[in-house]
Amino acid sequence: MTAARKRAALDKMRAVCVGKNWAIAGTFAEAPIRDTPDGRAEWRRLRERVVSGKVDVVMVPGLTALGEGVPAVLNEILWLREQRCDLYVHDAGLNTISPTDQVLFTVAEALKAVDDAAKQQQLKPRRKQSQPKQLPLMPYQVSVLRAGLKSGLSIAEIAKSLKLPVTRVRAEVKRLDA
Repeated sequence: MTAARKRAALDKMRAVCVGKNWAIAGTFAEAPIRDTPDGRAEWRRLRERVVSGKVDVVMVPGLTALGEGVPAVLNEILWLREQRCDLYVHDAGLNTISPTDQVLFTVAEALKAVDDAAKQQQLKPRRKQSQPKQLPLMPYQVSVLRAGLKSGLSIAEIAKSLKLPVTRVRAEVKRLDA
């Protein structure tokens, strides 16, 4: 995003604050590269203000400002709720001060629970699935198999005519030879 666009977005957000009669506690703009050791320094500074009670509404241009990836965004939304700090998402027009948008916190909790359950499911050791027992071939299939072998057909050709997997036909041939 260009500097002019950032300024325009910031001006729009400031206008919302003026319209809602909110005092601006500060502007916390992140560095463009979040992977640097100081990449989330502004967010940490904002968190300190929230914890100290100096900020009671956090306004972000979009949900992506809260973190990279759904789990990170959910964690931040739930952390704000724990701190009894409301969230205003400018591009979505979400404002958790209103009872209607309070549902965002409930949805975030539900999504977090689903995400946690999925992680738990991935951590559980999976039992090796047992192969289902194969039913024996029907008598007509056995007679087709024997006739095919006597006539010199390959196992693949016999399997194709019986519409069975080649491995199944091989196993049956071994059983018949035993």
